[in-house]
Amino acid sequence: MGNDLNKKKKKIGIITFHNSYNCGSMLQAFALQQVINRLTGRKSEIVDFSNEGQQKLYSVRQPNDSLKNVIKNIILAPWFKRIARNYESYERFKKNNFRLSNFPIHKSADLSDADYDIVVAGSDQVWNITIEDGDDAYFLPWVKSAKKVAYAPSFGAKNIADFADDPIRYAKYLKDFSCLSIRERNGLEWLQKLTGRSAELLLDPTLLLKQDDYAKIESHELKLPLRYIFYYSPGYSRDINKLVHKISQKYNLPVIAFNTKTFYIKGMQFSGFKLPEIENPSTYLQLIKNAEMIITTSFHGTVFSTIYRKKFWTVKNGGMFGSDDRVKTLMYLLDLEDRMIPIEFDDGFNYLKEKNYNKYEHLLEKEQERAYTYLKKALVDRRI
Repeated sequence: MGNDLNKKKKKIGIITFHNSYNCGSMLQAFALQQVINRLTGRKSEIVDFSNEGQQKLYSVRQPNDSLKNVIKNIILAPWFKRIARNYESYERFKKNNFRLSNFPIHKSADLSDADYDIVVAGSDQVWNITIEDGDDAYFLPWVKSAKKVAYAPSFGAKNIADFADDPIRYAKYLKDFSCLSIRERNGLEWLQKLTGRSAELLLDPTLLLKQDDYAKIESHELKLPLRYIFYYSPGYSRDINKLVHKISQKYNLPVIAFNTKTFYIKGMQFSGFKLPEIENPSTYLQLIKNAEMIITTSFHGTVFSTIYRKKFWTVKNGGMFGSDDRVKTLMYLLDLEDRMIPIEFDDGFNYLKEKNYNKYEHLLEKEQERAYTYLKKALVDRRI
């Protein structure tokens, strides 16, 4: 009986990119923890892991160890205080909205599953082994006795079989999961070829919550124009900047972008674009909610545009037509393909055209049901 009591006291652990100063990453972590807590009636905790690569990636200034970093630091030097203020606001969001493990961990060798009976890996690009903050820890080799569950991780369009020095090692990690799922269609095929196992194709966890759930964490602090375009892109390429500038001129709408570092490195202020006074997941939601139009190349930019039922356009770029089907899978699953536009400006096109969300609502409900069924089996049904 004593052993049963000890077992009941164990928690569900989640390991994901919750420490990234990136709105999509933080909001998917928030959503997954909320969904797991509601579904199981238990308090999960996010394993407060962040490797050295992630610490470096989201530092205010980069080490002057390359010419590229030296140039970046010179460009950004006038904005270091602003960047630091933004990063502090991300930290406050994390502190106020996540239930974390007791202390931060920066080395995978220090991870332990002693406190958990289930560990969930995902969502986001935790299985992308090519990124600076990628880590084998997200494949759960450190989990020795707890049940291993994957919830909609992404390979980030990078097939392990093509990019890993030792694909067999990753195949071994993945075969050890009790429940496997993935976020993109190409990932299903890669996973099956690598492990010989099938997996579920599941929604990003942000789509398992409703707009009302996000209303609780929205900001109201930004002073915004009555009408504006919210432009959100990981890279802010020159060609897409030109497209957005032309759309803003056509409709006489100001453009608000995001991500101070990229904004100034790309010189976007010279296009007349603006930044919000502060950047964090809460102000990101406020910007989406109140925008007249959203233009994005981002997976989560697309996701939250649909959650708020906005007029939005996802700009086609080279990656979306190759192996990178992160956005294409989402568009296909939820009847959003009519909201993809080419990078070339079309003066005759109605960029203020409304989106009919009727079919989306039906498809979303169906995909949500699949996701909840998977999670119930993985987290509640002890026979698996």
